[in-house]
Amino acid sequence: MRNDYRLQLQSFWNARVKSELEREEVNPKKQVHTDLLWREIKRYIGMKSGLTILDAGGGFGRFSIPLAEAGHKVVHFDISPNMLAAARNRSRSSGIANIEFVHGSIDDLSQFGHNSFDLVLCLDSPLSFCYDSYETALNELVRVTKSMLVLCVMNKSRIIAEGVNFDLKYFGRLKTAPEVYDTGTLLVTEELKQLHPTLMPGWHAFTPDELKDLLARNGCRVERMSAPGALAQFAEPDLLRQLFQDKEAYQSYLDFEERYDSDSYVLGMATGVAGGLLVTATKIVERGDEAGIEGQEW
Repeated sequence: MRNDYRLQLQSFWNARVKSELEREEVNPKKQVHTDLLWREIKRYIGMKSGLTILDAGGGFGRFSIPLAEAGHKVVHFDISPNMLAAARNRSRSSGIANIEFVHGSIDDLSQFGHNSFDLVLCLDSPLSFCYDSYETALNELVRVTKSMLVLCVMNKSRIIAEGVNFDLKYFGRLKTAPEVYDTGTLLVTEELKQLHPTLMPGWHAFTPDELKDLLARNGCRVERMSAPGALAQFAEPDLLRQLFQDKEAYQSYLDFEERYDSDSYVLGMATGVAGGLLVTATKIVERGDEAGIEGQEW
């Protein structure tokens, strides 16, 4: 990733601490998305204690702080100093000691050795935000995990569908959507920033097959893939808020949502929230024919 792009991305997230802190409260559909991510994390953690966990792109501590509170040793890693400061303040107010805050970009995890973490998280699409260095970033995430990786990325088909309205509104014709269709990648130019100042500097969106192939090339086997929150996109926000009040009914809803979100016909369009595709992958220590690399070990 180019240094100028890293600075743009850092500035983008520095300005969004407050909105991130309030995101689930403001948008009940995002609350569903977050709760589904927690379900996936807890499938791996189970009754385990004292795990070493990297939260790569940890933001204000949505996942890292509760994991540290549960007794795991957590490294909270983020490109935004403001996000790190917010997370650090939250952890201090809770008296958490077993969490470390590190500034950096996920396409350079050189300060961590091979197999440093029992679990690596990269949620709400930091991998997509790497723009043109996402392959390097994924290689790094795989390198530092001992066994398991849980990550979210932006979904290509859904991004294209949403981009149609953007193009028609601002250009009266398709402009960015065909580019994303061909490459999956969009760098937000000065022209686009002037039209829509809150656009992210750039990103790469994935198809399910592309993500599976990329993980395989990096020596991982996909265990589960879903489009978390896809069903919730069709629900009225006020009805979701009512559902949250009935814990039993809400858990039953999440049970069904997981089934729906995992169907192949849903994965293609997924959801418009940042983590449009969720994947859990196991690192294969002996990377042989399955990963397309013979005899190479981590």
